[in-house]
Amino acid sequence: MELALLDAMNAERAARRACVLVTVLSDGRQRLVKAADAAADPLAGPLGEALRSGRSGRIEHEGEALFLTVEVPPPRLIITGAVHISQALAPMAAMAGLDVTIIDPRTAFATPERFPGIDLRAEWPDDALARLRLDSFTAVAALSHEARIDDPALVAALAAGCFYVGALGSRRTHAARLERLAGQGVPRAALASIRAPIGLDIGAANPAEIAVSVLAEVIAARRRAPLARVMPAEGAGEPPAGGRTAAVVLAAGLGSRMPEAHKLTVPLGGEPLVRRAVTAALASAARPVVVVTGHAAEAVRAALAGLDVEFAHNPDFAAGLSTSLRTGIRALPEAVDRAVVMLGDMPAIEGALVDRLAGAIDVPAGRLIAVPVAQGRRGNPVAWSRRMFPALTALEGDIGAREIIAANAGLVAEVAAEGEAVFLDIDTRDELEALALHELAARADVDAEAALDGMRAEDA
Repeated sequence: MELALLDAMNAERAARRACVLVTVLSDGRQRLVKAADAAADPLAGPLGEALRSGRSGRIEHEGEALFLTVEVPPPRLIITGAVHISQALAPMAAMAGLDVTIIDPRTAFATPERFPGIDLRAEWPDDALARLRLDSFTAVAALSHEARIDDPALVAALAAGCFYVGALGSRRTHAARLERLAGQGVPRAALASIRAPIGLDIGAANPAEIAVSVLAEVIAARRRAPLARVMPAEGAGEPPAGGRTAAVVLAAGLGSRMPEAHKLTVPLGGEPLVRRAVTAALASAARPVVVVTGHAAEAVRAALAGLDVEFAHNPDFAAGLSTSLRTGIRALPEAVDRAVVMLGDMPAIEGALVDRLAGAIDVPAGRLIAVPVAQGRRGNPVAWSRRMFPALTALEGDIGAREIIAANAGLVAEVAAEGEAVFLDIDTRDELEALALHELAARADVDAEAALDGMRAEDA
């Protein structure tokens, strides 16, 4: 290996950033691909899968045999509290491949005799975490049951985008914790990502069983959304300085589940459904707002009359969602360096969320995709760096961009969102009427949760 390549790889290792060394087996030529650059590489697909799995191996590409050597930072588990649960959790987590560190300033608890072979820091979390440098490859479990020990770790973990943040305590204890941390300025949407009570619900009844449930939850978080960065919902989403954001609203579909009417132009609260979605885009800093039309294009244009939007018509809309994505992305000016892709049948999205998603894109940090997350689930809209545009325009058939997100999980930033808005799309007349009833009831200040039950059940 050339010395320059080795130095570059070591620099990525030291910074705890993933990378892949690509070796041409026929002649030994090598090059290093950083995780942040993988999506724009000719080997984007294989590189994304290698980074997601963390496994090295041989591949064939355009008749050439290559070997991909994957360098992914080892996942870490930081535990606050040298307690009985930690005694069981630490060795199990180490066996599962996690680098474990326990932090507890109480020297009577934090002893090598109680935690043999474990990295033990008998100091306050503020001091210890400053040196450990939390990141998106780190899980944090707050187990001390002491606010003065657990709270600083939770605040630091949320700010750093750790892939898992959990805290011990009952629901009542956690409710008090949320109020306390909110009072310290932590955004409530970010607080919603804390797993509490900690651990999967397996009926654990003793420290060892609780440890099993915690480790299972950590592993599930890592495997289901590997190494994705969670961004606070507030304070992280100002429109990026020096970058131009556009919005693409997809409004070309047939709406086949509402055959009695053209779905996007059906009124909701006195205005067409698609106008609600486009108005949200216009309430953000994104410009231009490009609306992709297809089926009933003139009706969509009429529904958006008077709005400051640009239209891009997709004559191939019947061939699937990918054709509309391609049309919208190709219509963007060269000066645009990121785009938020929105759906025309999602009427509850707000402009502030569009800005937060755009603000979560950070190319130097390797965050090229931003998705909203609420209640542990990902939703829409999704923000994309220009580096991902080639992958979007290469999609085919009636599929969206889920495959790209799954194949490039290490490049994803998760933006905490609240409520149902990021899941709420209107497909049927019943769903439209349920939402209208909910909004009417909300204005009248009554509980209309029952009106949404059918929509949630259908979307689940």
